[in-house]
Amino acid sequence: MKIRNLHLKNIGPFKEANLVFPTDFESETGRQPVTIITGMNGAGKSIVIDAIRAALSGQPLERGIVADVNDFLIEMDVNYDGEYRHVSTSTFSNGHIAEAVGYMRVAKPLRYGYDSSEPVHRWVIDYWSAKLPSDSFRIGNMTNIKHEEVLKGVMSGRKSNVDLVNFICQIDYLRTSDMPEEKRLGELMYKKLIEVINLCLDNGHFKYVRRSDLTPIVEQNGAELSLEKLSSGNIFLVEHMLLLMCKMYSVAVLNQLQEDEIFDLPGLLLIDEIETHLHPKWQKRVLGIIRELFPNLQIILTTHSPFVVASMDGASIYTCVSRTGYSEVCDETEKYGNMPVEEILMSDVFDVHPFNERITKLIQQRKLLIEAGHKCEAQKIARELYLINPEYFSYLGINECI
Repeated sequence: MKIRNLHLKNIGPFKEANLVFPTDFESETGRQPVTIITGMNGAGKSIVIDAIRAALSGQPLERGIVADVNDFLIEMDVNYDGEYRHVSTSTFSNGHIAEAVGYMRVAKPLRYGYDSSEPVHRWVIDYWSAKLPSDSFRIGNMTNIKHEEVLKGVMSGRKSNVDLVNFICQIDYLRTSDMPEEKRLGELMYKKLIEVINLCLDNGHFKYVRRSDLTPIVEQNGAELSLEKLSSGNIFLVEHMLLLMCKMYSVAVLNQLQEDEIFDLPGLLLIDEIETHLHPKWQKRVLGIIRELFPNLQIILTTHSPFVVASMDGASIYTCVSRTGYSEVCDETEKYGNMPVEEILMSDVFDVHPFNERITKLIQQRKLLIEAGHKCEAQKIARELYLINPEYFSYLGINECI
């Protein structure tokens, strides 16, 4: 499952919007199949993700994004069976995007789950919202993973703490099987599970499953903890990545794939506001971790974070920009692709300066004076800046008019 492009008409604040998505890794250029969509609040970032999600699944929209129910369009070129097909929808009923050209062939397995009477696709698809599940981490007993159920409603963004714990316990159980094939699969999955959890923890690692009460235990900063005691950022990463791993496992089982094919499955991952719950260090790292663990996924995400924007070489970067009465999407890969975080912060899309209000005003005044040709007046401000922070502003030069 990969999406090559997207065209929107009268969706959310967009009169027209066009995006082209990278679909494969390009070794010569380092281009990754990652698309980052950013912009100010209200400019329409999340609506792009919502439009893709709704058009693929036929599920209700998270937002009332159809601006004109009599004249709207969501269309994409989608590869779901080995070749690209055009998917277009322009009808709407009871909060759902209705079927149109090519729709059911794509949407049926996503909307209703992988039915045994339907062919099972050899790809994975997932949607991460910023919401954390609120159910308990406690399970009374372990249940077998129902692989068709795992793949139902994947575009809803629903995640469950019970499903997470049950999956961990199942893998722990499988690796002790007396059946050689099950034991081999369980050991492979358990090794990957440890890798995922360890990559997602600060100063921590996975320890074991306490089998007396089916409780996964990690060690962090020298203390043994159950999952519910982790920070929201840590559990967000652990939960979403392990449940994505669970989907890959289910696709592999239903297709009777070899063990070494599980984590190389191709697919599509949609993420809304990836930085939510995460410290800036993790905002900078999260895309790299996903790419390391699951290298064949096409990733399309939204973010408010300059650390995310600056984190991935070769990503396509779009900005959603508010105009009077509408928004537009701009391809700004060339502008932001190799820009450091501090410059991204001060760019138009973020408009955040690294200094306090007083210093920011002085810097802006100095810039305007230089542009107007008032060099000596600008130099006076340079001296003032130097007195405030001589280490940082020594580069300005304060000995003569410039």
